[in-house]
Amino acid sequence: MCYTVMKTVSGRIVSTKPVTLSKLAYVWSNFVCSDNGVSQPVAAYLHRASAAFDELVYFKKHIKSKKYSSKDDVLTKSDVSHGSFE
Repeated sequence: MCYTVMKTVSGRIVSTKPVTLSKLAYVWSNFVCSDNGVSQPVAAYLHRASAAFDELVYFKKHIKSKKYSSKDDVLTKSDVSHGSFE
């Protein structure tokens, strides 16, 4: 038999000030790397989400630094997931 123990989660809003995507990725990464007591499947999900945020930050920085002028220069999903933007 498999039993799931539900833990109570509580918190409070400390700020409603918008943050940058880079800051979000940094804070999320620190949370994921901390001993947050989550189950292994949840930890795997959080790690994947953290990696996705990191890729999005990298992608946005690259797009801002480069101007694409033709359809040949459009990035594919594979380029993004493998970080091969050059």
